[in-house]
Amino acid sequence: MKRMEIGVALAIAWLFALAWTAGPWTAGAAQAGELAPGMSQHQVVSVLGPPTGLRLERNAVVCLTYASDEPWRARLFGERTRVIAFKEDRLVDDAIVRSVQIRFHCSRVAGQWDPPMRIKAPCDRLTGRC
Repeated sequence: MKRMEIGVALAIAWLFALAWTAGPWTAGAAQAGELAPGMSQHQVVSVLGPPTGLRLERNAVVCLTYASDEPWRARLFGERTRVIAFKEDRLVDDAIVRSVQIRFHCSRVAGQWDPPMRIKAPCDRLTGRC
């Protein structure tokens, strides 16, 4: 019975260690503390190096992508990519997303500057006028 309890304790400790090393705070391309909001695109490229991809989005939003350098994490948890968004050459968003969600994430960031939607006045049901 003691041997089983020790095995369970070691398994739990191993899972905690794995969760700690695979958490979202391991950025892959660079550590999270290296970038500050408002940095220019040139400054970010000088810190992180050339990006693996570039995406132009509406509202003059530019997204740079950086691949993760952790192949073991990609096999275990799925491929992740660091996406850095710029608006008017200033850093506005830095996130790590699944590689299949890059388009969605860039579009969501660009959508922050979309104009408000126009709503038609509701029709008056009693008179039938719109």
